[in-house]
Amino acid sequence: MLTSSLKSLVLSASIAVLVTLTNAAPAPPAPAPGPPPVSHPDPCGILGAKKPSQITYSDVANCYRAVPLNNDYAAATFSTVHTLFNEFYIFKDSAMIADLPAPFSSPPTDIIRKLETIGRTRYTSDYMFHDDIRRAINSLYDGHANYDVDCYTQYYFLQSLALYAPVIDNVQTIRVFTDAAASPRRQYEDCLVRTINGVDALTYLKNWADEELNSSHDAGVRLNSALSRQFFDIKTRTFMNANSPFGIRSSLPPTESIQYQIQCGTAPPVTLNERWRVLPLVKGQFHDVASFVENTCAPQTAPAGSPGGENALHDIVKGRLMHKREEPEHYKRYLAYKERLAAEAKAKAHEDAAPAPPPTPAPGQLQQQFAGADLLSAGNGTAFYHLKSQPDVGVLVFHTFDADPDYEVPNLIRGLKTFHARGVTKLVIDLQGNGGGFISLTANTVNTFFPSNEFLATNLASDLRVTPVIQQLAAAAYNQTQGIYDAAQYIDFNNNNQAYTDDSLFSSPVSYTRGGRTSQYTQRTTATNALAPNDPSLATFAWTNNAANIRILTDGLCGSSCAIVAHHLTNVHKVEAYAIGGNNGDSLSMYSFAGGTVSDDKKISGFYEEVNLTSPLEPLPYASTVGLPILEIYSHGSDVPLEYDAAVYPSAYRMAYTTSNSQDRHIMWGEVASHAWSA
Repeated sequence: MLTSSLKSLVLSASIAVLVTLTNAAPAPPAPAPGPPPVSHPDPCGILGAKKPSQITYSDVANCYRAVPLNNDYAAATFSTVHTLFNEFYIFKDSAMIADLPAPFSSPPTDIIRKLETIGRTRYTSDYMFHDDIRRAINSLYDGHANYDVDCYTQYYFLQSLALYAPVIDNVQTIRVFTDAAASPRRQYEDCLVRTINGVDALTYLKNWADEELNSSHDAGVRLNSALSRQFFDIKTRTFMNANSPFGIRSSLPPTESIQYQIQCGTAPPVTLNERWRVLPLVKGQFHDVASFVENTCAPQTAPAGSPGGENALHDIVKGRLMHKREEPEHYKRYLAYKERLAAEAKAKAHEDAAPAPPPTPAPGQLQQQFAGADLLSAGNGTAFYHLKSQPDVGVLVFHTFDADPDYEVPNLIRGLKTFHARGVTKLVIDLQGNGGGFISLTANTVNTFFPSNEFLATNLASDLRVTPVIQQLAAAAYNQTQGIYDAAQYIDFNNNNQAYTDDSLFSSPVSYTRGGRTSQYTQRTTATNALAPNDPSLATFAWTNNAANIRILTDGLCGSSCAIVAHHLTNVHKVEAYAIGGNNGDSLSMYSFAGGTVSDDKKISGFYEEVNLTSPLEPLPYASTVGLPILEIYSHGSDVPLEYDAAVYPSAYRMAYTTSNSQDRHIMWGEVASHAWSA
């Protein structure tokens, strides 16, 4: 049995910083921003004793800020985060590239320097320590990179007003998308938001998105991410309105309220001081600071591979690479709450309804939502709509690639056959808000429209970072794990595209200089993903191998493996794309965080455990996840990683949100179809 310790290879880089965290002399706490703490010996005791409906922003803020820094926990956390980004993060060097061309606007970021600054800071507040790590990682503007700590996301903070940014007469403004205030019912929908906290509303939201959101290097996409929009709900098979990261926050907001100046029509402006409503998602009970830490911060003990465990031993799920950021546990709990709330609201609506309820679809029938489009079918990642006013146009909504390819690929073919049977000859592929999923599903999606005997990724070569700790893992993993550091899972471009027969992919690296720093990487390669056999009926479809009969619709929030689909369709097969929203008048990216395969601290430790090596990562003391991309992809013929290859991101056409198409997706589809295929 092979056993080895790798920690000695990585500790030297951070040992000086760790000394600060472990030996720091107590420093007087700095005054906490926001409301002053209550004069109670234990703020978490106050929070824990309150009923959910009575909890205020100040209750949560005071409890969070009362948790003292545990130097041992902080040292272990810092060691793991520092090691992950220093040894494994594929864009450690690329993130330092300055002056990125449009549509990108993100500044260069030396993540290691930022982390080491945190390591040298004398913290007394545990919350501030973890929040600074979160902000440092967010500053990469990489949607795959994240730091989520359960105990400081136990409460969500909600605003009643959801906002959007329509363009009216070529002027972009912020308006109210929905108003959730129930009592009294204010009906502020579509009213103009003039200012937020005394600043022009559009300017305020742009600045907030740049500071808080990491969804894209493109400021226009970050603005889209900050604002409210519609999403396809897989349970109801309908589009539903959703709030946004600006109005629903898992992290503690800086102040207890937001001030809006709103004007409805010609009426005088009104000023609203909207306090944050608090939604408790806490799983454990507590009665003081100590029990808060013990019951809400402690990590789950479910072992790797157990039904309740999050630890997969490698990035292969059913043999398929995942290109998607894993949703944090607190967000899953929030979604469960939303589902419960929707069910309760539906039940109450039935109770309050008139004796003759509206007709409901018969079993097996789909609810028809739009007057101008028929919903023909829906899978777990797709929905198929037929435009009534343009009967030769079908709309394929691909809202996620996080669906079982064994089901979704046949479902995709069935839906396209239905289009063909109805006389559809042109397709709008709606990729808005698609955060990615299985790379094999994305490969087969592209292959459905442009059949080929080649691998999708052959035209999108990849590589991985190479460091001593990775080389030792790769040597032990070769032909043993089917994991991401097993060279047998990759194609050798220098050997007739055959799988690697040894670990030379990692043992014989090449050097690249990016952002002024030189590091080692593997040779260009690609994973050995096989494509499903082509269905003979594909050849009969009017859009197959015909870019002129396909259009893409995106809001730039098509991320990860969705970005690979959009990139391949547009840059390889020359399908034209329409991008909606963003900053009026500026170009907008078709996709975001196209980086490649994403992993996290637990999975990487699992790789080492699987081959009987000691992981270089300390177990995180708190229930938390550090996510990051570890494989990068290149556009065909480019030496710039796709994540930073700004030249291939802009869409062919720009669209604006309006007061009508924002609330009715079929209007948006009709606008694309009319522009693309008008006589």
